[in-house]
Amino acid sequence: MKRNILIFSMLFGMSLFLMNCHTTKSGEFTYTDNKTDILRDKIVNYAKQQIGVRYKYAGNTPKTGFDCSGFTKYVYSHFGYDVPRRSSDYASVGKKINVKDVKKGDILLFTGSNKHKRVTGHLGIVVSNKNGTIKFIHASSSRGVVISDLSISYFKERILGARRIIQ
Repeated sequence: MKRNILIFSMLFGMSLFLMNCHTTKSGEFTYTDNKTDILRDKIVNYAKQQIGVRYKYAGNTPKTGFDCSGFTKYVYSHFGYDVPRRSSDYASVGKKINVKDVKKGDILLFTGSNKHKRVTGHLGIVVSNKNGTIKFIHASSSRGVVISDLSISYFKERILGARRIIQ
């Protein structure tokens, strides 16, 4: 009887652990007990499924192509979030956060191609922030949906801030 209780306890504990485990698109195995972190992973993994979709001005589907705000809206809408269609409207969405504190799923705001015009003209969704190295996914006008590194001077010169949609 004690043996059965021990086996049951071990199996129950293992099942609780596995309920909070999942793999990322890259096959990386992660554990979390935070539903918000799981949602962040799901959003990023869904966004990664769009890698390679071509850029299209005013595009908002994988079939026709994406611009940056169409891509961001497409990804967040899949999870029930109502975010703006225009990049310039993101300056007042969600919670303003410091760029160095971004987490998966947060949104980075950039100027457009004119770095001196300090209004939001481009967006990206944070994929990772490891030891200050921030990677984000976005619809690039030259390469379509790609993952980029914030440390590239083109982006460093244009960063305006970050917003947290998932609280």
